Amino acid sequence: MFTNSLFLDYLLSIGLEVWHEESTRDIICLEFNYGTRSYRKDLDHLYKVAKNTHNENRKARIKGDIHLIEQTTEKRKRVNNILYTTHQNRKKYQPMSKEELRTKLYNEGISVSYPSFNRDGTVRKVDTIHYRMLYRSTGKAKKGSCMFICDRLYEKAHDFLYMGITLPQDNAMIVEASAYAPLISSGIVGKIQIDPKNILILEDVERYFTTNIISIETDEDRHCYATPLKDYRLKNTLFDGQALIDHSLFTPWANGYVLLREHFCKMAAFDTYLKDFFMDYFGAENYYTATVKDMFGIEHKVSDIQVVTTDNAMKWIKFGVSYEELCARVAANDCAFGIVKTEHESKFGELQRMSYQMVNSLSEDSMQEVAQKSIDDIARLKTDDEYFLEYLEKTSNFSNDHEVLVALCRQNPDFIYSSYFRSRKNKIIEGYTLQVKSGKLMNNADNLTIIGSPYAMLLYAATGYTASVDEDDPIYQEAGT
Repeated sequence: MFTNSLFLDYLLSIGLEVWHEESTRDIICLEFNYGTRSYRKDLDHLYKVAKNTHNENRKARIKGDIHLIEQTTEKRKRVNNILYTTHQNRKKYQPMSKEELRTKLYNEGISVSYPSFNRDGTVRKVDTIHYRMLYRSTGKAKKGSCMFICDRLYEKAHDFLYMGITLPQDNAMIVEASAYAPLISSGIVGKIQIDPKNILILEDVERYFTTNIISIETDEDRHCYATPLKDYRLKNTLFDGQALIDHSLFTPWANGYVLLREHFCKMAAFDTYLKDFFMDYFGAENYYTATVKDMFGIEHKVSDIQVVTTDNAMKWIKFGVSYEELCARVAANDCAFGIVKTEHESKFGELQRMSYQMVNSLSEDSMQEVAQKSIDDIARLKTDDEYFLEYLEKTSNFSNDHEVLVALCRQNPDFIYSSYFRSRKNKIIEGYTLQVKSGKLMNNADNLTIIGSPYAMLLYAATGYTASVDEDDPIYQEAGT
């Protein structure tokens, strides 16, 4: 599923071939969850599948294959089955770990053949497309999902994602580049037009304070352990990744907050009356002539400023991209910033789904209470069919069959007694249970996005660029509170 994004808009503009507005062969997604087996291990695996499967048709098919493998060549030629194909290709097996396979495909790409068939089942033609690794998906990085694109579009797509950045041979920031380049490919729910020249980029303000912490470290065997440290000097970056966006640009349905993405850029932007503040701060008589400097020393008229942010939101700075080049890239993209996320009501009503990071921050003693809601939900899903249908409605999307199951049950209530529905219900509850086990617990709570010291950030913008904030400065005092 290739979601709506600024990157998709660009690919369509350079000739991405789409069939019936719903599918394409120009991009594929690969996950490296498994390696490849040797011929003998693959054969052992098929025997095991035949022994353990509950699908009688599959079991009979594989068992028949095992029998026919030992028969004459003439009989084997009449068979088109798993084990016969396995046996015929035994010399082509190349056992590799998933890490070795990933490295191979990253370097060499992959060719995929797409056969077209006649009505009688014979192959009419075969189209083979070679793909090259383009980027790792931002939302699937931990799972290793990678997007590969056809050779025809690779160069332009790569240049767009990486802003033309060429990494050096030595000490290259490969991890950082791989994380930041796909930001513009993030799925979006809308767009905001912002002229990059009207964005005031300030240097981050760093402050240190002393506190007690628990440091998570690893030993020689890469095992984690916790070390309590007292009076540790901890750094706090004020306004980290934060932005203030003028109300005149803000999308009404976003409810005060949007997460924006562009080329090597991600910022949490909050609805602010920027222009009103500058008018009050500089006075009506000076508003249209007053200027402030950004971190590059470039002057901006305060009347033109639409967004205030800091350099931590602008990842392109780390790679030597100039401010002028960034402006040119964004302008070529119609000055569009993608809205990835907004402040909105949970699809679960009064409930919110926790993340494993939240769970990890809690004490063991609280786990029973924190997990109880999810435990009760699972029990009720198993016994209350109406509650299960409500769950299907809440979790329905374009990639599952939940909407279909609900429609069938509403049309014919007896459908819930069918073996198919019971089988699907068991699988769906099993999937939900696995989510709960991974830390995605449901609780009656609010999931809030917090803005940090907004008035201090406004004052910082009004004073212009400065390398540091003095402790007597009202900016520091406001931020310190």
